[in-house]
Amino acid sequence: MADTSKTRDQLIHRALKNIGIIEAGESPAAEDYASVDDLVDPLIATLAADEVYYLGDTDEIPLDVYLPLSRLLGNAAGPDFGYPFNEDAKRMDEAILRRLSSTEPTLETLKVKSY
Repeated sequence: MADTSKTRDQLIHRALKNIGIIEAGESPAAEDYASVDDLVDPLIATLAADEVYYLGDTDEIPLDVYLPLSRLLGNAAGPDFGYPFNEDAKRMDEAILRRLSSTEPTLETLKVKSY
């Protein structure tokens, strides 16, 4: 059966893979895992505060936001592992999340009450 969502643990592993700390099938060192795990909640809170994307449960991450979110997390963690923060990559992934959280136009005429 296909996944319908990803977990916080999977997000952390993907972020570590994105920045080259672990390879596929490897387990991260406890301190590397903890370093990235410490960034998950602040990242989610910042995305919500900036009205980029609201994620209610980090153990039920929708598939469409999983990859841009993992890249944002990896980008945020990069400096802890000797990789520079990439502002352009951050903007691109935030734009993807904004697009995913936006609503489709209804194309219905707005009805206004007159008093």
